[in-house]
Amino acid sequence: MKKGEIVHFYTSNSTWLREYKGRNPGVVISSKDPNGSDYDKGHAVILWADGCITREHLTYLKVVEYE
Repeated sequence: MKKGEIVHFYTSNSTWLREYKGRNPGVVISSKDPNGSDYDKGHAVILWADGCITREHLTYLKVVEYE
């Protein structure tokens, strides 16, 4: 994941999806790839559309692709 990319939060957990509905989309401020260990999935710091900033596991983020 690269700085400046537009992302959406995505999960199969409906409660979490409702929480992020008003936040999507977001812009990647910074990111760190996984370090190869079983517990580290990597993360990114995201500036969301509602103005909040959070740190998210990369597994919950999908890059928005525009044609």
